[in-house]
Parts: sequence; C-alpha cells; structure tokens
Amino acid sequence: MSVGKRLPAVAVALAYLEHGPSLEEAVTMLAAKGALSIRVVPLFLGTGGHIKEDLPKLVAQAKRPDIQLALDKPIGEQPDVIEAISAAISQSR
Repeated sequence: MSVGKRLPAVAVALAYLEHGPSLEEAVTMLAAKGALSIRVVPLFLGTGGHIKEDLPKLVAQAKRPDIQLALDKPIGEQPDVIEAISAAISQSR
C-alpha cells in the first residue's frame, strides 16, 4: 500500500536527486496544495555522500519562510525498516 493510500489526508510527492522532479519542484507542488510542513524522507538504505552532502544542500535551497522542512534519517536506518529487512532475510533461507 502506498503512503498516499495510508494517509489520504496528507499530500505526498516524490523527488529525485537526478532526472526530476527535483526536491524544489516537489516542495513547490506541495506548497500549492497548502502544505505548511514537509517531511523529506530519503529512500536510501544508509548514510552516504548524498545524505551527508547533497540532500542537506537541496533542503536548504528548497526552504521557504512559510513552510517547515524536516529532513528525516534515511529510511534504511529506521528501526521498523531494519526489522523488516531482517525478517525478509531470515524468511528467504
């Protein structure tokens, strides 16, 4: 089930580091829908160069005075995801 289906009252947008839509385009789209707070959830398994360097710069560039932007930890470092990966590995033996 997608995030949009799980949270129908929440506007959701995808952004990419390359080959668009960009984070700035996604923020613009969400702002047009009335978003006042945006969580940026990096879909990476761990912290690498994109998380340490590229993404913080892009978030800073996309900031607007009327919108709160929060940068989450990479999805692969969140406890529920780590447990799901562990379960998938242990079931595939």
